[in-house]
Amino acid sequence: MKKIAVFFMCFVMLLCTACAESKPAEVAPEGGEKTEPIAVELQETPAPEQNEPESAVEAEPAAEATPEPETELPTEAPATPYTPDLSALPIEYRIDWDRKEGTMFTYDIDFDGEAEKITYRLDEKENATYILVDDESIAFPGSCVLDRVILVDLDPETPWVNLLAVIDMASDDYITTEVHSENGAFVKGVEKEFISLSSDGRLYSHERTDLLGTKDGVRSVSGEKLEPDSEWLEVYTPSEEDLKTNRDVLIELGTLLHFKRTVNCRIDGKPTTLKKGSYVYMTRFHESRMIVEVRTEDGRTALISVDYDPNEYSYLIGGRDQNKVFDNIFYAD
Repeated sequence: MKKIAVFFMCFVMLLCTACAESKPAEVAPEGGEKTEPIAVELQETPAPEQNEPESAVEAEPAAEATPEPETELPTEAPATPYTPDLSALPIEYRIDWDRKEGTMFTYDIDFDGEAEKITYRLDEKENATYILVDDESIAFPGSCVLDRVILVDLDPETPWVNLLAVIDMASDDYITTEVHSENGAFVKGVEKEFISLSSDGRLYSHERTDLLGTKDGVRSVSGEKLEPDSEWLEVYTPSEEDLKTNRDVLIELGTLLHFKRTVNCRIDGKPTTLKKGSYVYMTRFHESRMIVEVRTEDGRTALISVDYDPNEYSYLIGGRDQNKVFDNIFYAD
């Protein structure tokens, strides 16, 4: 019995050993082919990276700082050029011939901030007339006599005001000379006919003509060169009252002209005639002296063409000497 038990134990041990060494059976798929086992590769999880020392780490570029807006410093306003008060201009000073010298104006004529003393002196011994501004002087030699001086600003663009020296040439003629102070010296400008100042503060140019008698023509002027504002010169015209009450006086003075014969003219732009015996008076004449404007007693305005005969020194109307057309032309001495 003991032998049987030992034998059984040996058999069990052999059976266990055989089972341990045997492989599991491979199951073939239905297609009959044997399937290789799938190899699974296990990936190792990488170890966490260690931070490098600060010296080895590249620093990120710092964000650019926004520049502070520049503060503009207050700039000084450009200095306003000094100009004296010109509101009082123009001013006219008439010379008193009984006084040989005198002060005409005290005015800043060269815009230097200081007023100059403007005087005149009549020197009979030297036969000269002087205008003086402080230590400066300008002479008008010969038989010239200073009649008046007008202080006026002819051109606002120039840094000075102008002196208009009106000179009596010891005759019926007057000459106006423009004078100003420039760079510390007196400068003479243009010369013009007799310039005077009207009651309304306007400059007027006076010219005389022997056309149909000695007539004074006036026209307003302006500008640095004293250019006339019009090509026409206005002349004295009698009032309606004078035409009624002083008719004979106007005829005697040659203001109211009497036609000896019929004269061709233009009225309202149309050619017509003024009959013999008509009376007219001049209202203006063109600076060319080739056209005269007249007005009839009944108020019509007519233009008459005029020619000049240089050989006879006379004016012609319709080819005839004016003295054969009018019978009462009056000439001043």
